[in-house]
Amino acid sequence: MGAALTLWIGAAAVMACVVLLGTALLSDTGRGASAAPTDLRQVVLRQRARKRLLGPVMGRVADTMHALTPKGAIQRLDHKIDIAGARASWTVDRLVGTKVILGGAGALLGLVRVLNDATVTNLVVFVLLAAGGFGLPDFILSRRADERQSQIDLELPDLLDQMVVSVEAGLGFEAAMSRVAKQNEGALPHEIARVLQDIRFGMSRRDAFAKLLKRTESTDLKQFVNALTQAERLGMPLADVLRVQADEMRKKRRMRAEETALKIPVKLVFPLLLCIMPALFVVIIGPAIIRVADSGL
Repeated sequence: MGAALTLWIGAAAVMACVVLLGTALLSDTGRGASAAPTDLRQVVLRQRARKRLLGPVMGRVADTMHALTPKGAIQRLDHKIDIAGARASWTVDRLVGTKVILGGAGALLGLVRVLNDATVTNLVVFVLLAAGGFGLPDFILSRRADERQSQIDLELPDLLDQMVVSVEAGLGFEAAMSRVAKQNEGALPHEIARVLQDIRFGMSRRDAFAKLLKRTESTDLKQFVNALTQAERLGMPLADVLRVQADEMRKKRRMRAEETALKIPVKLVFPLLLCIMPALFVVIIGPAIIRVADSGL
């Protein structure tokens, strides 16, 4: 295989990988509901070209891999989407199709290297590129899930304080939740709004909170929901429970901040040794070395 052909294949694989990754990660936005067409053909034509061209390909790949993927793996992916709060822009089929296409693009890049020079190093690169492309969506989703759970832990004490004030002012518990969800933005207010929506649809408060715990992995939120459920079962005043939980969550947030601050000196050791100390030694010892070299000693 000539060098020019190899270069063109590699460039095409890279471009395909970039385009497909952007298609998978960017959510489609509407064009406005004021002049929504009623004809199905107009609805399709008003969609973005990227969605019209790549959508059927992604859908067919996703359907095929969905049928071949074990049910347990599909459930884990669906749970991971819920934890990341990406239900509006991600589906299991879209995630599976993205994993397969990116894995195939990485494998194509590695195959170009192997066909050009079949060495052990290129074979390792082939495996790493294929595995990296296949696992990249999982990595992005896991990072987003971790950030979201940290955001929930950070927002919980402040929202509990607002709920305490609202309940003590005479509002009911669900009215206080609704007020908190409307006046704040973030991951936790969004989840509270979903809980209220489930309750309005006829679900019991206990079941709505159980669904909330399935959508999150925050230990603080789980503790709060368990305390709230226990208080409701025993008939305890919700205002007292909310006040105690708000104080405890605030103490936990302060302890986590102090723990993070204590880890900073340890994390600074390696940049200090690898980046700052060599330059400092050059500035301090460098002139002395030059003088010794000029003196001929």
